[in-house]
Amino acid sequence: MGLLQRLKHDLKVGLATLRHGTAQAAIRALEETELLRIRLEIRKLDQQLDELYRDVGERGVNLRDGGEPVERVLYDAEVGRLVKEIQELKDAREKLESEMTEIRTDV
Repeated sequence: MGLLQRLKHDLKVGLATLRHGTAQAAIRALEETELLRIRLEIRKLDQQLDELYRDVGERGVNLRDGGEPVERVLYDAEVGRLVKEIQELKDAREKLESEMTEIRTDV
């Protein structure tokens, strides 16, 4: 009877180990999926930032070419709005990077 009990015990331990390993693999897969989603969002934000930087530059050059003084270019309402959008996107990007760091440190 001892052999049968030992086999039963080993089988239970093996199943518990398998369940634990499966759960760990599932958790890791979810973390990797979340990291991938965040990377995609960061890439989109970077593209938006590039567009905004280009828009600010074009607006400044157009104003300057139009004879506007440098002070007018710096305090232009459109340039100010674009700079505000840039800062908001940078803040959102920084928040996403913090989330990525948090996910990585939980592993």
